[in-house]
Amino acid sequence: MVVLLAGRTLAQPLPPVPDSLRAAVTTHQPPAAEALLRVARAYLGPFDSAGVVGYARAAEQTAYRTQQPALAGQALDVRGDYYRESGRPALALPLLLRAGRLLAAAPAALQAQQRYHLGMAYGDLGQPGRALALYREALQLGTADRKLRANVYNSRGLVYYKQNRLDSAVANYFRALRLTPGLASTGIEASTLGNLGLVYLRQQRWAEAARYFRAGKALEAAQGDTMALASSWQYLGRALMGRDSLAAALRCLRLSERLARRSHLANYLPQAWMLMGQAYQRLQQPDSARPYLLRAVATQRQRGAAGAAAVALVSLADFYRQQGQWALAEQTARQVPAASGTNFNWQAQAWGIRREVALHQGNYPAAYAALAHERALQDSLRALDNRQLTEALRNEYETDQALAQVQTLTREREVLRLRRQQQTLATALGAVVLLAGAGLGLGAYRRRQLRRELALRTRLSADLHDEVGGLLTQISMQANLLGAGLYAPEEQQPQLQEMAAASRAAAAQLQDVVWGYDAHNDSARSLLDRMRDYAYELLGSGELTIAFDADPHLPARALPMEARRAVYLIFKEALHNVAKHARQARHVTVALTLADDTLQLAVADDGPAPAQLPRASGHGLRNMRARAEAVGGTCAAGYGAVPGQPGWGVRVRVPV
Repeated sequence: MVVLLAGRTLAQPLPPVPDSLRAAVTTHQPPAAEALLRVARAYLGPFDSAGVVGYARAAEQTAYRTQQPALAGQALDVRGDYYRESGRPALALPLLLRAGRLLAAAPAALQAQQRYHLGMAYGDLGQPGRALALYREALQLGTADRKLRANVYNSRGLVYYKQNRLDSAVANYFRALRLTPGLASTGIEASTLGNLGLVYLRQQRWAEAARYFRAGKALEAAQGDTMALASSWQYLGRALMGRDSLAAALRCLRLSERLARRSHLANYLPQAWMLMGQAYQRLQQPDSARPYLLRAVATQRQRGAAGAAAVALVSLADFYRQQGQWALAEQTARQVPAASGTNFNWQAQAWGIRREVALHQGNYPAAYAALAHERALQDSLRALDNRQLTEALRNEYETDQALAQVQTLTREREVLRLRRQQQTLATALGAVVLLAGAGLGLGAYRRRQLRRELALRTRLSADLHDEVGGLLTQISMQANLLGAGLYAPEEQQPQLQEMAAASRAAAAQLQDVVWGYDAHNDSARSLLDRMRDYAYELLGSGELTIAFDADPHLPARALPMEARRAVYLIFKEALHNVAKHARQARHVTVALTLADDTLQLAVADDGPAPAQLPRASGHGLRNMRARAEAVGGTCAAGYGAVPGQPGWGVRVRVPV
């Protein structure tokens, strides 16, 4: 098909328009920008480069000619996201930035989509701080788009996974899964299940990893997603290898190889060959293992992928070592590319193999030198991990600071508006006072407002001191001790890790305090979301399972700030007690109900009560009771506190 644009034809003919869109394109000549954009999006499914890029460019040119900047921005966004998905984020980034400028005045849904695509590009370019900030903006703009929010949570989990912050990754994956029921496409659910499998694979929890890979694979098979299936079969094979189910693992890897060949997914093949070689090696079939390992090494070298070639070379060198072919093992280990930010680990393993070869040959000076190189690379790897974590935390801190400044400016504008309203009201009341002599009432009202404001400031100050002050003091003391050189070199790394953990805890507690006093969160839906997020952060990656039971009419109910805040803080304390006392428990239930204007919270585990029940006291229990009584409620805690549950539990009643 030839598309006319302003009386001219495109330099190259475009692919044919799908039959379902042919009428929309041929109705007007030249075609409208919106119709061309629909065709470009239709070609995203088969991932046709000529169709996506060609029609998106045509839509962009037509939108410029007809002075439709929002449509031009959408066309740039489609083209940029296609380049990102095809593995060219550097080419995608300028297009997505231009799209953002053109969509500045577009509806929030379009802006949210562009922020999400731009965040993914920054994530692919190794800039997690910018990616997380853009994901946060996308969530704020796309509150009504469940599919977009699920995609954002899934992508945000991937950022945390790459930083080895697995608890945060799992929490975001579960958020994504909560949004997937009812969506027309199951692709996001399959992707999220596979990403959860990767977390458990890294933790060497083979059974859980295999379960999630199988669940995602079933959805991909129903959709006929060959690319995703090739990946899922490969990861399932890795999980089965971890469980020593080598025959089953080989079947999965052969299926992955077959799908990759059929769909021309050449980049999937070397990894499958390497895993097949390792499986045959563990089955004591070296004649079958060697060809696959050699093929993986040759292919990765031909592709010029230094990091992937390092992995394959280390696997081949380890194969030679286990076969007692020491000369070949050392020769192969020497071929591992020099260490960089991507293969410190594999270079360290190569030096470890060379150390074992030297020990076998009785060359102890060479073994000692190899050991020194191995340890130096391991130290470099730990330092790199710490730098990456520090950079990510710094980016998050700067983003939070910027958001806090925006919130402060917003509050200042709101205060100014309220002051103007108060001034107007005061003027009117002054006239009434002059006429009716009601000046005393106005003075009493102002005094009450001042007392409320002072009380709120006092509570906020106390909460910040109690929740955050101790952690900041701890960080300051540890920093001073490190600066004074009081720790030996081998003790400095644990201290830095403790400081990083304390800073993350301080940031989380500060967010809780701000959330508690933010009037925008005075709803039961906000309380439920906050409770679910905290529960999965604390317990979601452990052995305990969590079940929430909430009154279906509750989310629409508005809650007083003090009652909502008290229930959330009691819930946090209760979860910590469950985690502490639930030694044999496997399941935690959380129930939130509303009856006769009373909000009721029950948290309990299914663990058995000990033969001798401990006395229900302690600082935590006193805090929970004090918080409940401060808002006119009650709190009971201990073993059997929740009817029907013998384990540790908490039951709270708060008037609303």
